[in-house]
Amino acid sequence: MMKKAVFLIMICTTMVCLASCGQTPTVAADGTLWSEDWITLGWTLGVEEPGHGLTLRDNKAARDMYYAAWSIGEAQSYVNASGEETSLYDAQLVLLLTASNTAEEAQASVDEWLDLAAGHYTITDTARRIFNDQEFTVLTYTFPSDTSPFACGVSAFTAFDTWAVSVEFACQDTFDEDGMEILTDFLEHCHYAAGE
Repeated sequence: MMKKAVFLIMICTTMVCLASCGQTPTVAADGTLWSEDWITLGWTLGVEEPGHGLTLRDNKAARDMYYAAWSIGEAQSYVNASGEETSLYDAQLVLLLTASNTAEEAQASVDEWLDLAAGHYTITDTARRIFNDQEFTVLTYTFPSDTSPFACGVSAFTAFDTWAVSVEFACQDTFDEDGMEILTDFLEHCHYAAGE
């Protein structure tokens, strides 16, 4: 009987811990009340409806990693470098959020992403910018014509607490809107969970 009681206590404690880990925040670090209308990633990042014709196409989570993607325009059939048929849009915005054990590890992930970007893109500008009180490293670049159907892009990278954040906006050469303006507006409407 005693073993059953201890076992039940352990199960209840585990369930409470798991439930508290997955709770939606109540307030963002910028003081905004957390909205159930936002897309919440990792219980730490809330994304408002982005506008600009961006349509949510994907929102998934794996262990310590969260991914969401939006697109602009009608889907076209496209065969990627691996020979797989996929959908190609006029423009796309991809958000990646990864969890780390420490703030230092989160920053190391950001540094690694910046190094990878330098090896894959032709970077035309690098800047430090603040969006909704969060500082980002912003890269503007073109894609090598033989590696991507997109012509150019702009990406922003930051570490927030123990989280690394990457947001990439890429578009085809026929896209006539300002990618930096779209990225800026998107990031100004991202919210981060307030610390306890």
